[in-house]
Amino acid sequence: MSEQLSADEIALYDRQIRLWGTSTQLKLRSTKILVINLGAIGSEIVKNLVLGGINTIEILDNSTIQPQDFAAQFFLPNNDAEVNENGDGGSGDESSYIGQLKLPLVIEKIRELNNRVNLSINTDMTIDQLNGDYLKKFDLIIATEINNKQEIFQLNKLTRDLNIPMYLTGMHGLFGYIITDLIEHESIVTKPKGNVSRQSGVQLSPNKTIINVTTDSSSSSTTTTTTNDNEGSSSGKNELITIKDQFVPIESIFVSKKLPTQLTKKQLTKKLSPVLPLIFTLFEIERPTFDKNTEPDLTSIDIELLKQKSIEICHKFEIPQEIITEQYYEMFSRCAFTEFAPISAILGGTVAQDVIQYLSGKESPINNVLILDSITSEMPIYSL
Repeated sequence: MSEQLSADEIALYDRQIRLWGTSTQLKLRSTKILVINLGAIGSEIVKNLVLGGINTIEILDNSTIQPQDFAAQFFLPNNDAEVNENGDGGSGDESSYIGQLKLPLVIEKIRELNNRVNLSINTDMTIDQLNGDYLKKFDLIIATEINNKQEIFQLNKLTRDLNIPMYLTGMHGLFGYIITDLIEHESIVTKPKGNVSRQSGVQLSPNKTIINVTTDSSSSSTTTTTTNDNEGSSSGKNELITIKDQFVPIESIFVSKKLPTQLTKKQLTKKLSPVLPLIFTLFEIERPTFDKNTEPDLTSIDIELLKQKSIEICHKFEIPQEIITEQYYEMFSRCAFTEFAPISAILGGTVAQDVIQYLSGKESPINNVLILDSITSEMPIYSL
């Protein structure tokens, strides 16, 4: 593969090259990614990465189409939007697809987004059948909607042994999460030079450390700039800050006791999102089954079970259980394991953006738990 972009590629990716540069586009063009499960979030991730010009995406999913999938999975066949050879609209009968393997029915629609991307599907393997020989051909793994902890831990052990970065993401109605184990990562972030220079060795968070700071004398701006750190700069120079991110195995995140060492008692009570313990609680509860004859109310999680398990999680994390209000218990009970298109768009877009930032080496990636709470419109990141 050429180390330069062709004229056709420059024309096709012009807008994003202006955003993140030629070097990042070349990195995308050489990266091979495995996406596990093509639900609502997986669809958004695949869409964004395919449009971005990733080299290869393989999708692993042996699931069949279920009635609820049509609510948020836009790659699925939709007869209402199809036109037959006579110019008439489709029958609108989505039930004809229910029970069929999902991936063979969506791959061509995905390929239409960007035929330069090498796209393949795997419907033969299950998550517990994954092995090193299969995974080692990928540069990065994105696992979506896996609720079985042991499958997650086993997959992460494989990715760690192979030194492959891994993203884990999922949603529960109005709420969602992104958990990362990118092993180790260095990024060079450009910031306007303030009155006080940043120092090497400064720890930005438990898992992020500044390891080098240099001055970029090629910058020529003479105007005063205010950075996100509220530091004014009139020197016209930028600092190139090398940040090292170190990640822990995902299994360690599930038993972390780091929050009380990072937050004061007041912050634990007032600032810590109640979504955090509830997200981890749902990994302890079996996903309800659903079929076309199931009443919506029967897919809800028993609220007393949710409360019981959440108390155990709060105790494990050493955080106050009082942060979870009755309102959040009720919402999680009703919308656990459900897909909601606007939330999947946010999570899928965030994962794809972070993957691109990770590959570019120009921004520090999510490290290591992001929580989405659409009630408060917040997406805090915690280092567990």
